[in-house]
Amino acid sequence: IDLMISTQPQADHITGLVEVLQRYKVKQVLEPGVDYDSLIYDEWLKLVKQKQIKHEIAKAGQEIDLGNGIKIEILNPPLTLFEGTSADVDNNGVVLRLSSGKISFLFTADIRQEAEFELIGQRANLRSTLLKVAHHGSKTSTSAQFLAAVDPEVAIISVGADNRFGHPSPEVVERLIDSLGEDKVYRTDEHSTIEFITDGERLWVKAEN
Repeated sequence: IDLMISTQPQADHITGLVEVLQRYKVKQVLEPGVDYDSLIYDEWLKLVKQKQIKHEIAKAGQEIDLGNGIKIEILNPPLTLFEGTSADVDNNGVVLRLSSGKISFLFTADIRQEAEFELIGQRANLRSTLLKVAHHGSKTSTSAQFLAAVDPEVAIISVGADNRFGHPSPEVVERLIDSLGEDKVYRTDEHSTIEFITDGERLWVKAEN
């Protein structure tokens, strides 16, 4: 694996990445570098060091050229990390925009509205074909202003069925459906594995259900 990106150090984001490091050869990791006390995050960092993997801290403004016209733009965290927000570890998550030709994907980690408004204010390159909805569709994210700035054609919510947090928020789902149409909003709890395929001109969606 050429590049592993850990969007944030919480267990629901990084636990599976420990197994990836154990099973595969990873050349480089990119993460937000926030101060976070967690046994699983410590285990991940330990493996990165033991395996002598190149370790980079993500900051807004970085670009990664993947070749063939495909690139990753890092939009968040900011150069000076958020402090004093409703959830700093969420707001400092790695937000990235993956683009190939005319098609683009915005991955928003668990950022909340504070980070959304900061990205809008900074005139970040948010407009994207597909939006990976932040924080499993939590009501703390996907503000109307942010959705307007991204202006996606398709949205996907990564969320477990019958989760104890009540994700996704009915309010967020309604906002997405009103903006995109019901058939353009995908959820892993309803559609299971969802695959997006692009040639840089068009976008195809394959869902199991």
